[in-house]
Amino acid sequence: METEALGALRRHPLFAPLPSHEIHALLDGHEVLEFPEGAVLFREADTASHLFLILSGEVVLLPSPNGESTAMLLRLTSGETVGEEAVLSGIPYCSSAQTTAPTTVIALPAHGLMGYLESHFEVAITMISSMAAHLREQVKEITELKMQSTSERLASFLLSLAGDASGHAVVRLPYEKRHLAEHLGMDPATLSRAFAKLRDKGVVASRTDKVEIADVARLRSYGDGAAITH
Repeated sequence: METEALGALRRHPLFAPLPSHEIHALLDGHEVLEFPEGAVLFREADTASHLFLILSGEVVLLPSPNGESTAMLLRLTSGETVGEEAVLSGIPYCSSAQTTAPTTVIALPAHGLMGYLESHFEVAITMISSMAAHLREQVKEITELKMQSTSERLASFLLSLAGDASGHAVVRLPYEKRHLAEHLGMDPATLSRAFAKLRDKGVVASRTDKVEIADVARLRSYGDGAAITH
């Protein structure tokens, strides 16, 4: 399991710039924890005791201090970290984190991580630089999201699922449509209208999690902002 944890950290942007021996040292005291659906990893204003890296499953960040609000802030899946801002800044968690599926995480103790970084300044600088670059990318994505119409947002999301596919493609939505609506910053009714608008672009959504794209290149030109009518 330690080999899996080492590989997972090496693939994460926050830790990827570090040499293997440094990543191995950061794993000192780590635990691999399994949570059922609906488990709370931490609550808003709790002391930031751990940084979590998701190995499998799904975690949502919620603004409610009791972790029960349905107003989702962010949905995180395999390969993403939870709580790093609070741990690295030495502040309480700024939101609650709850699983929406059976989830396995690596839990890195905050005191061990920060103790190591305090004595290895060059590693701390590398991680801070990596976190800053990741934050800039997130800000860019949020800015682009706000500039897009609802149907453009949906098209861009579907294209991200299609990857390098060309021509006809069938993609699977990673979560329920009501959660997809939250993720894209709209309500379920608006999402339904966005799907309807994309029908003439060759997008057909089933009642399940499958979405058929008749021509990925055509949808990509729409998602990139070409010949769009709002």
